[in-house]
Amino acid sequence: MKFTIKNSFFTEIVSELYKISSTKSLLPILSGIKIEATKDSVVLTGGNSEVFIEKKIPRQINGEAVIEIYETGSVVVLSKHFINLLKKLPDDIEISSDGIQLVLIKSGDIVTKMNGIAAVDYPKLPEVKILQTVTLNFTSLKEVIKQVVFAVSKSEAKPVLTGVKMEFVKNKLICTATDSHRLSRKETQITFNERDHSVIVPSKSLLELLQLKESGSATIQISIANNLIVFSTENTILYSVLIEGNYPNTQSLIPTDFVTKITMNTQSLIAGIDRACVFSEEWKHNNVHFTLIENTVLKITTKSAGIGMIEEQQRISKVDGVPVIDMTFDGRLFLDALKGIQEEQVTISFCGVMKPAVIRPETETSYVQLISPLRT
Repeated sequence: MKFTIKNSFFTEIVSELYKISSTKSLLPILSGIKIEATKDSVVLTGGNSEVFIEKKIPRQINGEAVIEIYETGSVVVLSKHFINLLKKLPDDIEISSDGIQLVLIKSGDIVTKMNGIAAVDYPKLPEVKILQTVTLNFTSLKEVIKQVVFAVSKSEAKPVLTGVKMEFVKNKLICTATDSHRLSRKETQITFNERDHSVIVPSKSLLELLQLKESGSATIQISIANNLIVFSTENTILYSVLIEGNYPNTQSLIPTDFVTKITMNTQSLIAGIDRACVFSEEWKHNNVHFTLIENTVLKITTKSAGIGMIEEQQRISKVDGVPVIDMTFDGRLFLDALKGIQEEQVTISFCGVMKPAVIRPETETSYVQLISPLRT
């Protein structure tokens, strides 16, 4: 194997794979990155027990030559030492490997030799028997994931809640995440005419998907197998295991009636709650109290015995229903929810004492979030 490549470009790709390479696996080889040179491209593979990413580097990208391939072959290099070296090399690099798995790396007048591992020992990527496939804009998919993935559970007590439920239903993709205290649900239109299907995707895999760099117009193909989901772009394939189990029926949790509904400026409310959270650190759940004043103003208050207190009033654009609000929420959870709102105005529906508040963009019905209030 022998090829030359632009160092900055190569280092960026190796860095992506290094982040997912396993350092605690029973298979030490998973701490490495597989490099394979073919006649037309160089393919890099890295992964762990849950997710694998395969990156293909063609000879040319957008008409510009990025790689020259002189000999085909393959090898596995330990990712930690490899990436640390690449970051310190000044020029474009030449990588070659001989039959005894010695990896030679040249950059200008710098010559480095690293021990490699036989590529035949690297786990083979699964041969996926595809059940269903859908194609959509990659940027749109990333936005959907960002709007829900933060709400997954951080506890392994209920494994299904550590993933995002993805439902393919009647030309719609519905993504849902919940940790039992909050819920985020987003629908987006897709072209899907096959039978309804749903899977639970590990949040760690989706966070890796968000790190992939593609053009704004790139498309991504989602393929579902029995125990895998595969995300494919032109030069990248991400394989992820699925979480087994029954996801809770979250649709029934979304209230349809409200007691009080207010509409406010999204960014102003974010800034106000963020300030309040400075004084809520001593509380286990970052207690922030909301009170409605004179039907036109929302008072945001936090008190701390050790720090002090903060109080501010924000103008409400519109109030519907009973003009009474006197509830406490986890300020950090509220901030996470509001940051997913891309519209200028946000609508918050309060559905009764100790019932979840419903947060939506003012004019969009496809995105909804729930946050349970705190007992005080």
